[in-house]
Amino acid sequence: MVRHVLKLAVLLGAFLALPATAHAEPVTYAGKLGNIDIVVEFTGDPATAGEALAARYFYRSKGVDIPLQAKSSKGATFQLAEEEACDAKKCGDGQAPPIGAVWRLSSADKGKTLEGTWTAKKTLPLKLTRIASRAQTETPATTPRDLYDFTDMTFSGDDAPITMAASPYDYLKLDFAPKADAKEGWPDAAYNYVTDPRTKFARPRIVDLAGSAPIEAANALLQNRHWHDSLSALTCAALQYAGFHDGPPMEGMDDDSLGGYEDTTSKVTSLTPKLMSWSESGSLYCGGAHPNNYSDAYVMDVRRGALLTLQDMFSDTVDGKPGPSLATFVKEKRKKPSDQTEVDYEAECGIDDLIGDYLGASLKRDGDRQVLVFGLQGLPNVIQACGGDLVEIPDSEAQALLTPEFAKLLEP
Repeated sequence: MVRHVLKLAVLLGAFLALPATAHAEPVTYAGKLGNIDIVVEFTGDPATAGEALAARYFYRSKGVDIPLQAKSSKGATFQLAEEEACDAKKCGDGQAPPIGAVWRLSSADKGKTLEGTWTAKKTLPLKLTRIASRAQTETPATTPRDLYDFTDMTFSGDDAPITMAASPYDYLKLDFAPKADAKEGWPDAAYNYVTDPRTKFARPRIVDLAGSAPIEAANALLQNRHWHDSLSALTCAALQYAGFHDGPPMEGMDDDSLGGYEDTTSKVTSLTPKLMSWSESGSLYCGGAHPNNYSDAYVMDVRRGALLTLQDMFSDTVDGKPGPSLATFVKEKRKKPSDQTEVDYEAECGIDDLIGDYLGASLKRDGDRQVLVFGLQGLPNVIQACGGDLVEIPDSEAQALLTPEFAKLLEP
C-alpha cells in the first residue's frame, strides 16, 4: 500500500508540473472487432496524434488487457502490433514477445470514429467510437505498460471509486452484468450473492430491508469493493503479456491466472436494517515472494454505507487498537484450550499479546439476537495461521464497552 501511495504521489506531482501543451490525454474507444465487443484505450488522441500511438484493449466477455505496441503513423492512419501471451517457452530466454495481429486504423469525423482492420491468420473489420478521455498522470503515457500502471497505481490497495470520470476504460471493464444467486437472509433483511462470470468469485449485495430502509449507500460500498477485487484479478491475469511487466515471464502468470481471486470466499454473518457484517478470505498470488493469505471480517453501518472500525464500535481504543479494558475483557472471556498441543500452539503464537495489536470485531446474527465475534485479523503473513475467532459474546454482555452510536445501531 505504501509503495502504491508513494509512486502515485510522484506521478501526480509530475502531472501537476506538466505545461499546458503536454501530451494529449489517453482516450477510450468502444466498438467491435469483427462481431465481438471490445474496449480500447490509446496513449493519446487519435484525432490529433502526430506520432505512433500505443494502446491496450480487452474483450468485454473476458476483461483481460492485451497490449498493443506502437507500430507506425501517417496522417490520420496508424498501425499497432498486438502481442500474444508470452510463456516461458516463447519468451523464457529473453525473446521479444510474439506478435499475434496487426491493427490498421484510420480516424474520421475529427476522431469520433476509428475504422480499419485486424489482421492475423484472417482479417476482420474494426469499428470503434470515441467514449471519453481521462487525466494524463504520467509524463507521458507512451506504452501499454504505462496504461497498465495507471490502473495498478490508481486503484490497487485503495477504495477510490472506479468511475467514468476517473477512468472510462476501467469503468467499462467492470460495468458488466453480474449473475445473481437466490435471495436469503432473515424476515426483516435479505441479501444475495452476485458473481462477475469473468472473475468467478461471489460478493454480497443487500436485496431489501424492513421498513423500506435505504440500501443504496450500502450497496454502493459493496459494489465498489467487488469491483476493486475484480479489477485486481483481471490486472493479474494480464501479466501473461510481456508488455505489462519487466523481465522474463512471471511464474504462474502464463495461464490466465486470476491470482487466486477466483477461489476467494465471502460470507454474510449478520444483516439488519441498521448493520451488516460479513467475512472475506482467500490466498492471493500475483508475483512476489509468497502468497497473501487473509481472513478478515467487516461491519458496516447500512444507512451510511460506511465501514465501522474498532474505535467506532468500542469506547476503549487507542489509535485503532484495543485499550486496556477491552483487551482484558476479551482475554478473560475467550475460551482457553485444555489440550496440551493447543496450549503449546497458543503459547508459540502468543495469542494474548496479539490481541493488543490485531483484535478485530464482527457480528453474527442468531435469530433476532446479535452476537459480537472477537478475533484476530490483519496478521502478518508469517503468523497468519495464528488468526481466527477467539470468542462469541451476546451484545448485551458488552454494553459497557460499546460506543453510544454503535449501541444504538445494535438496538432492534
